[in-house]
Amino acid sequence: MLFTRIIPLDRYNWELCLNIRLTPEQESFIPPVLYSLAQAKFENLQPFGIEHGSEIVGLIMYGQFGGICWISRIMIDQAHQRKGIGTKALQQLLDQLQLKFTCKEIRTSYTLNNLGAARFFENMGFREMENALDDEIVAVYQPRI
Repeated sequence: MLFTRIIPLDRYNWELCLNIRLTPEQESFIPPVLYSLAQAKFENLQPFGIEHGSEIVGLIMYGQFGGICWISRIMIDQAHQRKGIGTKALQQLLDQLQLKFTCKEIRTSYTLNNLGAARFFENMGFREMENALDDEIVAVYQPRI
């Protein structure tokens, strides 16, 4: 069985994420990896590679703004989807964020018609907030007790 873990991206390993490919449907919801990495640099987001075995198969990143930690991206290469890798990676990030005293709340957002993301985040313990942004749903993490 292969081990899944999130690893911080740095100057030595960031290029390993450039081979991540999404399905055509997902490409309409999520910016490409290179855009995401540029966004991380300029918007003070923390990117992590998702390693499965010895291969980087995904990207996950978050930012912290005013005590709210926003999970702004999670993507798994199309060849590695539906194997539980995204679930394991997100759970690892949630575990880390819950240990940060500065994270008063954990949120994410996804487009209104991205039903796959809605199911994924709901299964991970996120609940939709009442006020949505334009065409996006904002969801807040509510840990299971």
